[in-house]
Amino acid sequence: MSGVVAVHVGAGSHSSSLKGEYKKLMKNACNQAMEVLRGGGNAVDAVCTATQVLEDSPRTNAGFGSSLTAEGGVECDASVMDGHTLRHGAVGAVPGVRNPVLLARQILDAQSQPLPGGLVPPSFLAGPGAQMWAASNNVETCQPEELVADRSRRIHEESRRNIQRLEEGGTKRRRYALPEEEEEMQGGLLDTVGAVCVDSSGYVASAVSSGGLLLKHTGRVGQAAVYGCGCWAENNCDGSGVSIGVSTTGCGEHLIRTMFARLCARAAISPELGSNITHAVTTHFLESDFLEGVHPRMAGALILRYDPQSAVSDLYWLHTTRTMGVCYMTTNDRKPQAQFSELAEDKIGMSVNLQCKSFGGHLPITTSGELQPGPSHRGLLVPGEEEEEREKSDSSDEEEEPG
Repeated sequence: MSGVVAVHVGAGSHSSSLKGEYKKLMKNACNQAMEVLRGGGNAVDAVCTATQVLEDSPRTNAGFGSSLTAEGGVECDASVMDGHTLRHGAVGAVPGVRNPVLLARQILDAQSQPLPGGLVPPSFLAGPGAQMWAASNNVETCQPEELVADRSRRIHEESRRNIQRLEEGGTKRRRYALPEEEEEMQGGLLDTVGAVCVDSSGYVASAVSSGGLLLKHTGRVGQAAVYGCGCWAENNCDGSGVSIGVSTTGCGEHLIRTMFARLCARAAISPELGSNITHAVTTHFLESDFLEGVHPRMAGALILRYDPQSAVSDLYWLHTTRTMGVCYMTTNDRKPQAQFSELAEDKIGMSVNLQCKSFGGHLPITTSGELQPGPSHRGLLVPGEEEEEREKSDSSDEEEEPG
């Protein structure tokens, strides 16, 4: 079978002028992850490599360049899940770690090594204690201020001024930020990053990393660190025979209250997964009693479903936000494909944009109508249109990427 890796730069409101940069970044992440797979690495290796690339970019809200806390610091959340062993490693509100996903990976791996005296290895570490564990377990640490990007500082300062004006009853708004930063501030910067993968052995894995909400309280932990909320990976999911990897994005508080990653994984088990995912997200997220009084409801997910009987991998991505950026590649591809999907302004937080891509066979959906009941459900690629879509994607990338 061929391996598949896919990444996302989050669901939120990405600046139109920066989409070319985001696509270039996602392609780099896919390419490096694919090198790992082709070199004999497994799915966990691949998702960690891809997510590390995304963390290192100042354009993403993860690792270096993360959104700043109310006090102006960087505290990161991340987790990794191995669908073969079902182990999960996570870190929350950790300062001074360049690549939180690598710390989460180290915590995951350490669970297979028993401790003396019957002590239990941790699966989730938070705050300064997580940084201490990193330093003693060969994970690179740094001074916390080294993770603060100039762009993050500008957005932080402008956002604090906006809040101060609101508290003082002011209505006029001056422009301190760059135009693209202004657009992202208005969108909420919910752009958690992550990756999913199935390797040549059929094992799945997932990873997620986030700097959290802008101006969050120090110590706040989002969904990226929480079991069943940030990512999910499970071979033979619920005994169904299919393997599923999920990486989520959006407002962490919303995703935690609905255990969003596991919700998406369960919905993706059925062969009618397109309609099932739409129904599950609508019923158990957009209409959830657990989010009573919460509006708008912001979520996104990247879902990879592998059926070993047919050797077919189906990739789905969904969001209730304005935009979501994704990129994917198989071991048979020469280059990755990157794209952004968009949801109409009047649908944000109230509807789902679900799109999909199939590798190795036809989509396991009886009719496309189940996926597209309205204008908010778009992007189904059907056999015969795949090459045309690929050509459009290549052309779009050439136009948008800066020279």
